[in-house]
Amino acid sequence: MSSYVAPTTANAGLGSVLTPQNVSEAGNFAKQRAAEFKENLNEGSWSLRVLALIGALAMMSVSVLGILADLVRLDWIAVVFEIYCFLLGAIIIILEYGQQLSCFARMESGLYKNALFLKYVWGRGLLYFVAGTLELSQRRFIDICIGLYVCFIGILFILVGRSAASKMAEARRSAVTSEEMQEKFAIADVDGKGSLTVEQFAALTKQLGMDLTRREVESAFIQLDCDKSGRVSYETVMYWWNNEASETDDFQVVVM
Repeated sequence: MSSYVAPTTANAGLGSVLTPQNVSEAGNFAKQRAAEFKENLNEGSWSLRVLALIGALAMMSVSVLGILADLVRLDWIAVVFEIYCFLLGAIIIILEYGQQLSCFARMESGLYKNALFLKYVWGRGLLYFVAGTLELSQRRFIDICIGLYVCFIGILFILVGRSAASKMAEARRSAVTSEEMQEKFAIADVDGKGSLTVEQFAALTKQLGMDLTRREVESAFIQLDCDKSGRVSYETVMYWWNNEASETDDFQVVVM
């Protein structure tokens, strides 16, 4: 009896993941990321999320190959480490793109609920650095290269997040009133949805006189996008703008 239950349960679980909707979303996601990769390549400026995605995919690919090789050698400890690396690579993808795939949305919410520090740019950077050091422990040349790359991405998240926080804090001390902010927000909100995409948020920062790089804009947007919907509302921007936190807080306030 039990020999039939396990396969049925496994098939049901697999079927819940490989639904037509999820497969369609995955296809669209792949096309969007390919277009984003091409855009970054043409512009010569790589966004933080694309850099993190490249590292995550590299970790997961090498880990799969490593697991197969370690199983042949019956090196169970190495298999465990490879699984950890694979899972960390998957977590990176979930953190950066979870809202774009419904099958990952619940996982992303669970990560933020149980590890609040991941809502902060510095928190992600710390996790990515740890993931890179774990990849380094595998000691193969390809693992060392990928581990160093992921460690670099982690440090980059922390440094860019810090730089963006400092510039945003400086801008907040300017003489822009709430009424002026509302007017500038409305200009940036070209689609009239009451919230901004990252591109629209970049336009708002320019209106406010902020000299932010592309990665700094992305870092600030990640921090203000508290519900991880891919948009920042007017209320969220005003909550931050009127907050009296210091420039050293790195956007510590989380709007729930």
